[in-house]
Amino acid sequence: MQKKIRRKRQILRNKTVILRSSRELFHKKGFYATTMEDIAQYSGFDRRTIYNHFTNKEDIFAALISGILTDICNVFDEIEAEQVSPLEKLRDLVLKLLDLYIDNSQLLNIFMSEYEINEIKKKRHLSAYTLKNIHSYKDIEARLVNMIRQAQEKNLVVDVHPYILAGVLNELILRSVIVLHNLKGTLKKKDVIRDIFELLGNNVVKAGDSSSAGE
Repeated sequence: MQKKIRRKRQILRNKTVILRSSRELFHKKGFYATTMEDIAQYSGFDRRTIYNHFTNKEDIFAALISGILTDICNVFDEIEAEQVSPLEKLRDLVLKLLDLYIDNSQLLNIFMSEYEINEIKKKRHLSAYTLKNIHSYKDIEARLVNMIRQAQEKNLVVDVHPYILAGVLNELILRSVIVLHNLKGTLKKKDVIRDIFELLGNNVVKAGDSSSAGE
């Protein structure tokens, strides 16, 4: 029994090291330039050990995305439990997602691109890991749409299809994070927050309610 427990712990430790090393490499070299050989060398394992845990780097990437999506779901759980107006919930969501996206911008940008391509073409063979992530993201998207609908029912945001607003909101946050990364040193997080809420206040929040959407 103790031997099995130790074995499970070792497997978990190895997997954790592989994921952490892969994440660092993806940030340093980029996802497409990183190979399984790179991951093996960087993590200190041989290639066989890497392949014992993951079929390819796409599965490693999908496992990293799965962790990020779980964090996003936790943010939704926290915000949905708040006893505040739907508009205040959307405001808090933007701030919390911004932090998450800043920490995971490169991986999320790749995932969103792959998600959009697969949704349009639906031709690629997708791993079980990737399919699970796509379903998880659709659930997250549905939760955001529901929050937007609640704000619309209170006449707090414009009467545009909630799925369109959800896409705009997510794209606004993601692209703002990319700009923040590219202009590091000349653009600060507080500037990004100001600009996001300026856009939302002028174009999404109903007149008279923009003050509660700002910082």
